[in-house]
Amino acid sequence: MAITPFLNLDLPTPTLTIGPVWAEMLNTALEVVDDHDHSSGKGKRIKTNGLQIDADLAFASFRATGVGALKLTNLGATLTGSTNSTSVYSVAGNLYFTNSAGSAVQITSGGSVVSSPSSLTSVQSTNINTNLVISAADTFVYLLVDTTATRTITLPLSANLASGRIYIIKDKTGSSFTNPITVQVSGSDLIDGQSSLIINSNFSSTWLIADGITNFSIS
Repeated sequence: MAITPFLNLDLPTPTLTIGPVWAEMLNTALEVVDDHDHSSGKGKRIKTNGLQIDADLAFASFRATGVGALKLTNLGATLTGSTNSTSVYSVAGNLYFTNSAGSAVQITSGGSVVSSPSSLTSVQSTNINTNLVISAADTFVYLLVDTTATRTITLPLSANLASGRIYIIKDKTGSSFTNPITVQVSGSDLIDGQSSLIINSNFSSTWLIADGITNFSIS
């Protein structure tokens, strides 16, 4: 009689095993097959290339242990709202956490950990010489705008940003009186009650602070 390698099924031998015993052995084998779950001794262990996970995988509050490293896929935008609360993820190569209020909190910026305001010594800057639509995934804070021509800068939705997210917009070349910078919102957001802001004083700058909901405040 043959013993199978993974479920250890005792199988009848054709032409040798008599009828009643044959039936009993098949019934026993089928009961074992019915109970298999691929754990040790209950079927062949499923390898990585045999898995195709195409939906959220619930761990029922258990931990993932023995993981050597966690490699995250970069998302196109931050995750906000209650359904994404307590999520850890990557956007444009930076690490984010969505808190229990559903607001996205940036943890890293480039090669640095995002500092708290009390210990902030530098911010990431970028030069702007064209119209710009800021993505929630962009990590810069200080926008140095070339005003040799008029510029329009569009903010991301405040709801896609962490509360307190700052943008500093600066007339770098000193021509905003002639070529103003228009800062406009996305969707129904507002900047202190207005849908746009004009920077038109040479070498001037403004600070905009997101509330993580629908508004930016001018500081």
